[in-house]
Amino acid sequence: MFCPRCGAECLPDHKFCKGCGAVVGAASGAPTAVPAPSPGAYQGASAAPPVYQGAHQAPYQATYQGAYQGTYQGAPAMPPEYQGLPVAPPGMVPVMYQAYPGGPQQVYYVPMQGAHPQGGGKFLEGIRAQIRNLASTDELEGFSLGQTFSQAFAKHGADEVEEYMMVGSSRTTPPIELVETGWPKPWMFFRLLILFVFANVALYGVWGFTGNTPLIPALMIMAAFAVPLATLVLVFEMNTPRNVSVVLVGKLFVMGGLAALCAVSFEYMTAIAGKVPGIVEETAKFAMVLLVVRGTRYKYELNGILFGAAVGAGFASFETTFYGLINAFLPTLIQSLQQMQAPAAINAAMQAMVDNLIVRGVLAPFGHVVWTAIAAGAFWRVKGGQPTSVGMLLDPRFFKAFLIPVAMHTLWDLSILLPNLSLIVNACLWIGTGLTSWYVLFGLVQQGLRQVKDEQQTQLQSTLANVEATLGLGAKRYAMQPQ
Repeated sequence: MFCPRCGAECLPDHKFCKGCGAVVGAASGAPTAVPAPSPGAYQGASAAPPVYQGAHQAPYQATYQGAYQGTYQGAPAMPPEYQGLPVAPPGMVPVMYQAYPGGPQQVYYVPMQGAHPQGGGKFLEGIRAQIRNLASTDELEGFSLGQTFSQAFAKHGADEVEEYMMVGSSRTTPPIELVETGWPKPWMFFRLLILFVFANVALYGVWGFTGNTPLIPALMIMAAFAVPLATLVLVFEMNTPRNVSVVLVGKLFVMGGLAALCAVSFEYMTAIAGKVPGIVEETAKFAMVLLVVRGTRYKYELNGILFGAAVGAGFASFETTFYGLINAFLPTLIQSLQQMQAPAAINAAMQAMVDNLIVRGVLAPFGHVVWTAIAAGAFWRVKGGQPTSVGMLLDPRFFKAFLIPVAMHTLWDLSILLPNLSLIVNACLWIGTGLTSWYVLFGLVQQGLRQVKDEQQTQLQSTLANVEATLGLGAKRYAMQPQ
């Protein structure tokens, strides 16, 4: 049957049109014939849509070109990808999305007012549209921060906590039919973060009471690793196929630390690399992902996002350790020794290091972890279950998305190129780049969830076909269909 409002094809069991949302089927009480819209709704169109004489006739296939220009005066020409599709209903505009490369394409219609907001909303929507276009993602659907993190404060037993991380092996990976395809609701990351915060507060309190200097390295490492590891666990929980083991994640984490040491060493060898760390560091981290994961076992886009997050977390942890020691503790200690006694100088250096670690810890979720997750997720969108090849690196779907973390990293470190930037400007850059990065990452996660859902449907159809073939029901079922 076809929708009486927009002419989109609908299955008999559908109650609502997938295009415009109108009620269809028996519940609508509408006849099977689709009435012609008023001529005023298609001003400028080449011809008015014909009246459908039967439910089995194809919908009107005139292009959008005329109707689009007539509905939105002064609008640019309709993009080629929408030409040849059914004319949009009055007051509606088309929105096309593709869950993943090679997957099914779908067109939905949304109200023109919601699609083209006015004023500041229009400006922000334009920015989001440009970001989505660069990342090749769709607008987030059904996403809510409150719902996503609703389980963070819920009670979970000790057995559930232990079993939660036992995934990735042949015995612990759930079948694709049982994988959740809705937005994940992570909670383990919050427990780990609270544990790290408690450990750091305890170490700092003991050091303040005893002044024992061997506690300084322990506090520095614990604080540097706390937030990146908690953020990594958050992304780990978003990998709904649960086919990646903690062992592989740990290996990628260590390789991320190696990438940090190598990249930092290379940056300080040349003035250009030191001035633009985003290019060098993002390339080094992404190279480590490809170095560790080269096979075809992990085919999901969500897997790539997790691989990138693991390397980025390792990079962020080791880099924070480096900055806490080299940029905060040692310079303050050397300067203080010239003005005060050793115990007081150590206290001043310790306080400077703690302040540095706190700032970097608060900013850690918006940096290396999410940047490398974007790069690797975009690459896995192209790679899938195929062996890695050089041609994949040149694919526009990856290359354009890879420019996002490079650009975000460069803006984050803009104070290196422009040392006179104020703290307020830097804070705005950090907030803007951080929110943009997570917006892109959630878009990639949504694509990954759709990929899993499409595979579930394919698996279900294949299973149904096999059952029918085994029972000999296939020929009978098709014979019963009306000709």
